[in-house]
Amino acid sequence: MSFPFEYQEQISGYWGPSTATIDWCEENYVISWYFAEFINSTTNLAFYFLFLYHLRSAIKNEHGFLFIFTSVGACVVGLGSWLFHMTLKYEFQLLDELPMIYVTALPFAYIYGVDKGYRTRVALYVIMALLMAVLTIIYCSVYKNPVFHQVSYAVLNLGIILRSLVLIQRHVPDAAARKNLYRLLGLALGEFLTGFVLWNLDTVYCTYLRQIRRYWNLPFGVILELHGWWHILTALGIYHFILYSEILKVWHEGRQSQYSLLWHYGFLGEVHKNDRDKNIKTD
Repeated sequence: MSFPFEYQEQISGYWGPSTATIDWCEENYVISWYFAEFINSTTNLAFYFLFLYHLRSAIKNEHGFLFIFTSVGACVVGLGSWLFHMTLKYEFQLLDELPMIYVTALPFAYIYGVDKGYRTRVALYVIMALLMAVLTIIYCSVYKNPVFHQVSYAVLNLGIILRSLVLIQRHVPDAAARKNLYRLLGLALGEFLTGFVLWNLDTVYCTYLRQIRRYWNLPFGVILELHGWWHILTALGIYHFILYSEILKVWHEGRQSQYSLLWHYGFLGEVHKNDRDKNIKTD
């Protein structure tokens, strides 16, 4: 996933030489003396915008601690990624990578505890906490290869998605509602996978992309900063998956008549608590 240091010019700006174990294709300190990677930093504003908006929605619509925690956690991920790309320092690399794992671990424990007894649910949270501690120790002290982090994060997300598909069949008997949930899940996965492809294109074709960016110059060259698009699309994908999860949760709790899915500006969804009973709409 990374672009090895030996293939990049080591240019130092305000933050000095890079100490991170990975670097990216955006050329360092080109736009600003204070930002090692200006575009890769500022595209993390997508996390702040989407998840501060969702935090307000989760509180207002009474979705509970899980979704409040997820919103705050996503903002922390955005902050860590901003600082990492701004400085290319190892400590901020960890602030980017480790919160991604922690924020995903809680929903993982929650969704596998659905339909289980109290003791099983508690055991799942304890097991996940221990696994996160072990993973942190391994990644920080034993095996610092970023691929270890990336695979761990992918496994957690895959587990959540697969379990959620099982719960749809169990708790959403309405065929139209199931179809619309699948559509929302498809949107989230499509955004995430598109961003993932762009990230890898940015890595594999870095030399060619740099040449084109230099030819186009600013501001048009920033269009081909594909890792920045990964940030934006990932934020959107996670945001829409959370909406999907909120709808699934209210069906599981038998409260679907109390909620509707509203769309603002075409992409900002809100699982809104109704003023009167009304079947949830997911289209």
